Amino acid sequence: MKETSRHTEERKTSRGNNTDTLYSRVRNEILKMIIERQIGPNEILPSEGEIAERFGVSKMTSKLALNSLAEDHIIYRIPRRGSFLADVDLNKIRSMVDADARGVSNGLAVKSNYFALIIPKLDSYCGNIVREILKVAEDYNYHVIVKYSDGASEKEEQLLAEIAKVPEIRGVILFPGDNNTCGVELLNYKVRNYPIVMVDRVFKEIEFDSICHNHYQGAKDAVSYLIKKGHSKIGFISKSISGVTSREERYQGYMAGMMEANKRIRNESVQIGDNMVIIDVLKDYLIRNESLTAVFCADDYIAVYLYYAAQELGKRIPEDLSIIGFTDNEILSYLPLKMTTVRQPVEELGCLAVEVLIDKINDSSIPPRTIRIKTEIVERDSVSNLV
Repeated sequence: MKETSRHTEERKTSRGNNTDTLYSRVRNEILKMIIERQIGPNEILPSEGEIAERFGVSKMTSKLALNSLAEDHIIYRIPRRGSFLADVDLNKIRSMVDADARGVSNGLAVKSNYFALIIPKLDSYCGNIVREILKVAEDYNYHVIVKYSDGASEKEEQLLAEIAKVPEIRGVILFPGDNNTCGVELLNYKVRNYPIVMVDRVFKEIEFDSICHNHYQGAKDAVSYLIKKGHSKIGFISKSISGVTSREERYQGYMAGMMEANKRIRNESVQIGDNMVIIDVLKDYLIRNESLTAVFCADDYIAVYLYYAAQELGKRIPEDLSIIGFTDNEILSYLPLKMTTVRQPVEELGCLAVEVLIDKINDSSIPPRTIRIKTEIVERDSVSNLV
């Protein structure tokens, strides 16, 4: 155990020094370039790509160096136009070059406080998580680089590979797409003990730090809520659950809630598949399950489509059919009826994801943790009381 701890500490120290030296060197070289070319206020600087090529670094490194200068008000950046020198005295820049050079030579350069956040899409749910992560990261003086995987495992793997090559980025918060298993790059992160935290996903085969909602208990609570309202014939609809732990746990929570209350589960009342947001498919489900008084939908998108499928069949919500969703997605606000759902609080999730990642960055020997956040029922107008 002592040998392992010693090697871990050596790896951390080496990585920290490499990060500081490269980051400070590029920043310092940009300052020198400004002086040598006698670039004046409001004149454009070379692009991120040109700087990366000139100094033999990645575009990400050049971007971080430019961002650092912008934070010090040496330059300012205009989206899609470039970076421009601010109205500063060249003597000030010369003094910064000297100070940065002394810092690098003495190993005293400021550490780069950057981590990456990979998300599958930017819907209201992911957007709220991103907003909270950015807010908490700022409190810890960290900068966040947000990347989108579009929910594709290949893109996710590509992003993980690119991030691992940028020494300024000290860790990753990953919101996986619908991939069922760990990819090669995730396995590499695990082998290297690279700081990474999963959001709302637990991989069964390998243990990572994970912050997720308690999907099992949330689903079980939803079923219990319906039963207390007098419903006993309760259906369940979900997208494919294979390998996606959040959906698996919601299904398991539904089953447990029904069985513990001694309620019969009919096979035809449980519908699972990737075509659950097609109105005709849901209409067929309702026709085959005419006796159902309530349906628990594993996500709010399904709940919305089920609402419109029921409307097309002439069913009134909640008089003829009660519906409860899961997530409390913004999409519910577009319905003419206020939908009851299971809310997943994003504030605590975002906060814990950042805190656990920073803990891991500061001490890579901390064992992986899985933290589950309690959900809550948001009672609105889509569930009738049969009692």
